[in-house]
Amino acid sequence: MNLNVTIHNGIANVILDYPPLNILSEKVKEEITQTFQNLAEDRTVRVILFHSGGDHFCCGANLKEFPDRIRNKTAREVWVRGHAMLASIINLPQPTIAYVTGNALGGGAELASAFDIRVFASTARVGYPEVLRGVFPGNGGLERLISLVGEGHAMRLVLTGKPITAEEAYKIGLASEVVSEREGKEYTEELARYVPPCRVRLYKPLNRQSACIQIILLLLMKKERNSSIRFMKPMMYRRLFKLL
Repeated sequence: MNLNVTIHNGIANVILDYPPLNILSEKVKEEITQTFQNLAEDRTVRVILFHSGGDHFCCGANLKEFPDRIRNKTAREVWVRGHAMLASIINLPQPTIAYVTGNALGGGAELASAFDIRVFASTARVGYPEVLRGVFPGNGGLERLISLVGEGHAMRLVLTGKPITAEEAYKIGLASEVVSEREGKEYTEELARYVPPCRVRLYKPLNRQSACIQIILLLLMKKERNSSIRFMKPMMYRRLFKLL
């Protein structure tokens, strides 16, 4: 298992521990999905705190798996599993807190964006470098990004692939708070303890993935006959944004 889960006094502490970069292999994505689906059903859990072991929050997909996706034409299935992973977090009835350290890149940025409260260490960086490889954020995080920072900032992040600092992430709304790395873990744990032992589930509206974005992306992928999305051009990014 690449996720460690402990529950104490109603706080579920989930740690992603897949060194050195905490990348999102297909196995890790399945573990994340299953873990959060299980926590959603646990009535003893009132808040969920997520962070990573090592130096980085999460550095995105496992690039070594890409050749097999292209060869076996499984990009669509991978896309569906990625969306399921993010949906398992976004649709949690409990409040969620992510503590982001080091780099949160690509799928790691999508993962961070799925949480209700996103506390960044002052040294953290976040970015969507997929465009540099001719692909797009494929786990459902594009719609979430737009809802958090607006179309303009989302365009800049996705079309340039340039990572931004924690302070800039805070200014545009991607980060909820920025704290010193030395105090971050203790701060987020204290923040989790503030969630009252009452029926908080009633206060948190369920955020659901819209069918619109899924249909649009499926159509774009269908257009690539071999289910490979490696040739996506910046113009296609622009068309996608306009359809949202």
